[in-house]
Amino acid sequence: EVMRFLLSNVRWWVEEYKFDGFRFDGVTSMMYDHHGLSVAFTGDYNEYFGMATDQEAMVYMMLVNDMLHNLYDFTTTIAEDVSGMPALCRPVHEGGTGFDYRMNMAVADLWQDLFKDAVPDENWGMGHITFTMTNTRWGEKTVGYAECHDQALVGDKTIAFWLMDKDMYDYMSSLSPASDTVNRGIA
Repeated sequence: EVMRFLLSNVRWWVEEYKFDGFRFDGVTSMMYDHHGLSVAFTGDYNEYFGMATDQEAMVYMMLVNDMLHNLYDFTTTIAEDVSGMPALCRPVHEGGTGFDYRMNMAVADLWQDLFKDAVPDENWGMGHITFTMTNTRWGEKTVGYAECHDQALVGDKTIAFWLMDKDMYDYMSSLSPASDTVNRGIA
């Protein structure tokens, strides 16, 4: 009954409110009995396809993706996963979970680390940045982003605050003199 409710709920949002996509938050906590807590995923396939994998959750995600893509071919599904689960964004008929995109969680963390460590712009490792932005599973599409709500929830600063800090309050108005700090932050 729970599975039917979850599937019908997704259909209801599409049919009633014309939703054209869904972002599934925190799927790592669904996919594993340990919820991904205190696990450093290394890429070893035993970490993904072992006894810790929650089979019912995987079946639900496969069913919801298969249902959405077969009934509403215009829908897009995005998974927020930090484990790197293989085939998460491959079609169900290929043995995948069926999501269209995976959130590239490492990109937002990269920017936060650069700002926290106060690395001068000219010392940013372009090779490291490029690797982080392109380090994805073969054949899977990703959504890259600079920051997310999770960073604010744990008390971190937004990128705007990392770049402009207190100058945001005094130098963002057209009535005040220009500030190199604010100009850089906006750029």
